[in-house]
Amino acid sequence: MSTRPGQSTLASPSRAGRLLGPRPVAAGQDWDAIRMEAALGMLTLRLLRAAETAVGPVLHDRGSRRIYFLTPPGTTREWQREGTRALGSGSWVVLVPPGWHGTVQWVVGPYDGPAFTDPANLATALAAAEQSCPAAEASR
Repeated sequence: MSTRPGQSTLASPSRAGRLLGPRPVAAGQDWDAIRMEAALGMLTLRLLRAAETAVGPVLHDRGSRRIYFLTPPGTTREWQREGTRALGSGSWVVLVPPGWHGTVQWVVGPYDGPAFTDPANLATALAAAEQSCPAAEASR
């Protein structure tokens, strides 16, 4: 089983395809992640889609009410956005198998688009979302 060019390898047999359930996976090697509050993250995702911007894998942890956008490795070195946390080397993110329906689940699955969300596009959509998301303003 292989992925199409430009598709994520997270769900290949050597990655998420082997998962039987939720499992912490080290960030910073194959991908970094940008974590944010769920309401802000879902609004950011809607804005990315409305702009017809390619979106990579996105996880929703309903237990912690957080969204994780997977971004290219090295994103954490440049990412400077208040109200978010860049997770790279030394961080762990719980990944789940595609189609998993638990507390953690894919909003945009590892087979549903490109391997990553472009950090510049994410920052632009996040800035727009922050302007209209009451939860973001309340957390400042």
